[in-house]
Amino acid sequence: MSSRSAVARACRALTGLALVWAGLVLSVWPAAAAPNSGGKPLTILIGLDGFRVDYLTRGHSPTLEALAKAGGVAQGLTPVFPSVTFPNHVSLVTGRRPAGHGIVNNTMWDPRIGDQVFRLRDRQAVTNPAWWAESEPIWVTAARQGRVSSTLFWPGSEVKIRGLQPRDWLPYRHDMSSMERVDHLLGWLTDIRPDRPQADFATLYFSEVDSEGHAHGPDSPAVHQAIARVDAAIARLIQGLERAGLWSSTHLVIAADHGMSYVPADQQIDGRGLLRPFPAARWQWTGPVSGLALGDEDKAAVLAALGKSPHLDCWPKALVPRRFGDLNHPRVPDIICLARTGWSLSDQLLSFPIPGQHGFDPDHSDMQGLLIVHGPRIRPTQLGRVSNLEVYPLLCVLLGIRPAANESKGILVDQLLQRPGSVVGSRRR
Repeated sequence: MSSRSAVARACRALTGLALVWAGLVLSVWPAAAAPNSGGKPLTILIGLDGFRVDYLTRGHSPTLEALAKAGGVAQGLTPVFPSVTFPNHVSLVTGRRPAGHGIVNNTMWDPRIGDQVFRLRDRQAVTNPAWWAESEPIWVTAARQGRVSSTLFWPGSEVKIRGLQPRDWLPYRHDMSSMERVDHLLGWLTDIRPDRPQADFATLYFSEVDSEGHAHGPDSPAVHQAIARVDAAIARLIQGLERAGLWSSTHLVIAADHGMSYVPADQQIDGRGLLRPFPAARWQWTGPVSGLALGDEDKAAVLAALGKSPHLDCWPKALVPRRFGDLNHPRVPDIICLARTGWSLSDQLLSFPIPGQHGFDPDHSDMQGLLIVHGPRIRPTQLGRVSNLEVYPLLCVLLGIRPAANESKGILVDQLLQRPGSVVGSRRR
């Protein structure tokens, strides 16, 4: 029995028995569409928000463990700086650092756009094409080369970028359960008609591990329950793909945007107090990674005041450590600060602690995310740590498309593919 058949058989066992798993009853998968006899390749990028790499070893994710054993798995997927959600999700689908694709944080100001502030929960901002003009996500590149995409949530998929958008997409709904997300994507993938060809590329985004990590901390029972629910949802996805005849030609690229660290309630840095002598300066970013706009304050004086905090390292944005990449972008504040792991900066009094946080040094072990790659062209491989910039060229090779300009080195293409495609040579231009 092949490793892919073993994975599918394990997933059938998990989903077909109506198990009560972490309080969630897994129902039997309903009747699927007619099997796909053509075997058209399908690549699915699964985003596991906040899924730290060591979560895989905690005994709550048998589906992911089986996929890792049969495919390629990394010791850690290293995020770009800053290690927060939107920049890293966009780096996964562009192969570029934030200064290259323009989504430099979850919250941004841009004098070229005017008074609008980019915030995750502001739909007007998130769907404003001006914020996305510097990026070219893979579904845009793929559409230009005749490929079809179905995106069940991904930053940037809700807006036309360079005039293009995935064929299938939804406005983000945080309240949609992991199982509902799988079922919706399977509905798209199995709705194949003469006027609606099968998708070549799909995304699927799971948020609940990150949410529970923030609310309860990375070592909490709530995180373990969320891991189990997401794992069960991925098992359901595989079973649905198998019943539709798609599984044998499907590649799964499972990637986490970042990890998670525990931050004790008494380890908060008082950002307001640090800036009290400088009324014109203001914090634009807060948390483990923070940034401030100077206004008309003196840079040297502000840096000297910030330097008095023993748990904070601060630099002018043009002088951040080179390993964090170029941050000389109009959307990056004048000064960038990075808290020591386990500490976080706030510019307001918090009425409740946030025990789980990310945004720390991307090289720290707590920030390492999960990476599993599984499919017919993937050889079982144990990888070391890998930059998340390397996911994009692998996706391009699996899709058979010419990549846009990117900052990758082609490591995953070289180490995972049994038959590397000729497109590898065009990954940088």
